[in-house]
Amino acid sequence: MILSINLWFFLEETYILLLKYFGELIELKCQYCGVNTDLPFKCPFCGGYFCIEHRLPEFHACQCVKRNLLQREFLPKRREEVARIPISRRIISKFSRILHRVSSPTEIAHLSLGTLVVMLVGFSAAISETLTVSFLGLYLLIFALTFILHELGHKFTAKYYGLWAEFRLSLIGLVVTLISALSPIIKIVSPGAVFVSGEASRSILGKISLSGPIVNLLLSTIFLTLNTLFNVSIIKAIFSWGSIINAYVALFNLIPFSILDGAKIFWWSKYVWIVMFSAALILVAANLVAL
Repeated sequence: MILSINLWFFLEETYILLLKYFGELIELKCQYCGVNTDLPFKCPFCGGYFCIEHRLPEFHACQCVKRNLLQREFLPKRREEVARIPISRRIISKFSRILHRVSSPTEIAHLSLGTLVVMLVGFSAAISETLTVSFLGLYLLIFALTFILHELGHKFTAKYYGLWAEFRLSLIGLVVTLISALSPIIKIVSPGAVFVSGEASRSILGKISLSGPIVNLLLSTIFLTLNTLFNVSIIKAIFSWGSIINAYVALFNLIPFSILDGAKIFWWSKYVWIVMFSAALILVAANLVAL
């Protein structure tokens, strides 16, 4: 009995001590002036607790409000700075970002040099024609488009199938193209090729190889159609050359030999190769008749 009474007093004293201890702990004070407060206010910006006198941000020197105000002042200035940038620079910057997503500086350098060599071939072919400077530029542009669009056809078809693909110059092809630029008769335009990396089936490789000649056949058809719409002899000559060049490039690349596109297409589907080779032959014949 005595033991139970003593235990009760012990528990009661312990309970009182705990109440005093935790009462001191949970006693809230204003974080700005230190005054005890039963109902503190929480600042929505800094998260601190304050008395009724210092509940507003400006009364407890709230640093978070100052940062927010600075950010609000900074953003309009930043927008003004961006707005001051010339639109030409913004367009060039955006174009550069897009270009780097689909290509690389190495490919751009190789493709630029290859295009320059191809334009030399076009210049050597234009010597026999009496062209003005403006028409000569258009003539060389046709040669450049014939080469660039053919290679880009391979590249974007490969990328469509999830493969890495970039144009690279070939030493042998570069030498042969330079020699053809000096030759008055033989004109071979093949300074490089699109290299493809990744897992690809026979069908995918065939379709990648097919895309280049298809581009040239389409260009040849467009130029041949334009040739029939104009009566000015110099313009007809340029469009005629554009058509025959593209038809010739398509026919040459469709030869089923070695590293040419025709070998891969023939390996993939003989029927597709027959149709494409026949179409190229017909376009070459149509251009010869139209001359």
